[in-house]
Amino acid sequence: MRKFCQNLHKWISLPLGILFSVVCLSGAILVFEQEVLQALNPQVDLSTLRKHAPERKELRGYAFFQTTLRVHRWLLDAPQQKGQRSLGKEVVGYTTLGMTIVLISGIIIWWPRNRKVLRNRLALSTKKGARRFWYDSHVSLGFYVTIGLLVMCLTGLVWSFPWWREWFWNIFDFIPAEERKRFLYTLHTGAWGGITTKVLYFLFALIGATLPLTGYYLWWKRRK
Repeated sequence: MRKFCQNLHKWISLPLGILFSVVCLSGAILVFEQEVLQALNPQVDLSTLRKHAPERKELRGYAFFQTTLRVHRWLLDAPQQKGQRSLGKEVVGYTTLGMTIVLISGIIIWWPRNRKVLRNRLALSTKKGARRFWYDSHVSLGFYVTIGLLVMCLTGLVWSFPWWREWFWNIFDFIPAEERKRFLYTLHTGAWGGITTKVLYFLFALIGATLPLTGYYLWWKRRK
């Protein structure tokens, strides 16, 4: 089982790793969109403006965050109309699905078997050479952020696949229909817990963007 998960982890990550980084990095930037826009536009009360109101187009920094959103959700290839498909939307959807599988397989591969291994998993060594540092950067940091990244992936898939959307809302059927959009958004972005969870989500996504890069490095060193 562990060997199978190692192969799964590797062969999904190698072709999709850069896309993992793009989606995670753009997601990290979007976490504090409201706060940054408010800081850049102190004369405007953003809480009084609707999310997609025309007035927002006049805000400083708005165009940057809209472009970042288009990268995050559609790789700049937005559907012509809401609800339609596009190549970019499909790629992001399957990238998110692939990242979900990679995260779960990573848990299986590096799950600590005893307390000593657990201590090693939670430590980032800086005194045992470059390769050990990059290994810890991949494994230990990944160990810390996996649950948070899984939450982002599993909620993100709701926007990508109708079959997943149906299954997701069957689980959360206690959420009233009129509140589901807000529930999904706050759970996906970390807004549900205020600034504390936003900071955590930002760190999760930022570290998530580095994991494919450290993974590529370890794979390249192993091949050499």
